[in-house]
Amino acid sequence: MRILSLMMVLCLGACVTAPTYKNVQKTEGEMNARDVNYKVTGLFYRDPPDCVSVLPSVAKEHPAMGKALSVALARHLGEKVDRVIFPRKRHRIERENGYDLSEKRDRLRYSLKTKCRFYARAELYDLGDEYVGVFAEKHLGVRLDLYRIEDDKPIWQAAHTVWRADGGVPTSPLGLIGGMASATMFKADQEIMPSLIDDAMRRMIRTLPPGI
Repeated sequence: MRILSLMMVLCLGACVTAPTYKNVQKTEGEMNARDVNYKVTGLFYRDPPDCVSVLPSVAKEHPAMGKALSVALARHLGEKVDRVIFPRKRHRIERENGYDLSEKRDRLRYSLKTKCRFYARAELYDLGDEYVGVFAEKHLGVRLDLYRIEDDKPIWQAAHTVWRADGGVPTSPLGLIGGMASATMFKADQEIMPSLIDDAMRRMIRTLPPGI
């Protein structure tokens, strides 16, 4: 079953050129995880964010991946928001002032201290790294949320699963060797996951309306 699934992924890979962007407020039907699904609330337009603090990602089983998601989110938010407080600076402010940003009261104090009224958080909801000899596939699913600190109301949300695969259908002994070599190199490539994170962030941040 795993081999069949990976073969299907590889076959589909030749057809997928770009994700579909779906505003879930306007689109009916089931959501496809590989689409960029997003939602912008009316509050976004009434009170557009001019500063966003990036809070720790929700990724309890994969802390290193969570840190990478938070940094990537901050970096890509900088393309749309005038001021972004990166995780390292946010952590320093928390430590120096004794804030616990999991508590609403401390988030309000932090907001007054930094003059930053919004926060964003990434959540890792799916992570895969499959390898079955002649096929290899990596994917991750991420959700992003942007909130106003004073009332914790959401102003923008997005979710997307991004993936890549490599290998080949063995039709001959040479094809088998080539597929195994490609899949093995893909499996060992440490740059693929960071690249997938950037792909996911870039696509989701694109759904933030312009001019904020």
